[in-house]
Amino acid sequence: MSKRLLWALLLIALTAILLILNTKGAVSLNLVFGDLKMTTAVALLLFTSIGVTIGILLK
Repeated sequence: MSKRLLWALLLIALTAILLILNTKGAVSLNLVFGDLKMTTAVALLLFTSIGVTIGILLK
């Protein structure tokens, strides 16, 4: 593996760990088909993973 890939994986893992450990607060997401209630950390982790997926697909 290249150094660039290792740094990216390390940053993704660090982000995931920090977001999972930070479970304070709740957020309500208003979607077209209903409302979702979840902790703030899970919502941020979800949007981070969506952003990473989009970045990989655009590469």
